[in-house]
Amino acid sequence: MKDVAIRHATIADTEVLVASRVAMQRELGELGDDNEPHVIEAVRAYLQETLPTDELVALLAEAGGEVVGTGLIVLFNKPPSSGNLAGVEGYVLNMYTPPEWRGRGIARRIVEELLEAARVAGAPIVWLRATPAGRRVYEKVGFAEYPRYLQVKLDGEPT
Repeated sequence: MKDVAIRHATIADTEVLVASRVAMQRELGELGDDNEPHVIEAVRAYLQETLPTDELVALLAEAGGEVVGTGLIVLFNKPPSSGNLAGVEGYVLNMYTPPEWRGRGIARRIVEELLEAARVAGAPIVWLRATPAGRRVYEKVGFAEYPRYLQVKLDGEPT
């Protein structure tokens, strides 16, 4: 989409990114009135700490001065393995496009740029959790299900 520009978010974009994450969590039913203020403050603090670092890459899609999509990738180090000698991995999250902008290729463009950021950082592995609606976007750019992944919730919070 030619009229949509993708750019790196800065600390000045913190509130836009917080709003995007809240909108996404509301849609998924993961946010209630009782915990929303706490989530907002925690996300704001996280973004203010990580946006200025190489640990987080946040992208915004804009059209006519309006934010029409967001996406983040957290880059982290773990012990190297035979499949990842660099030990760098990326985790894509907060991929969100407002309903009225969906189906226009915005999410695909954002995720492609996030994958490029991972390549530049030396991460041979990138993973994410997908909603049923978003899954096809990720599969189109090469993501596939990895059946060996397990997860446990230790605090009872939604994952």
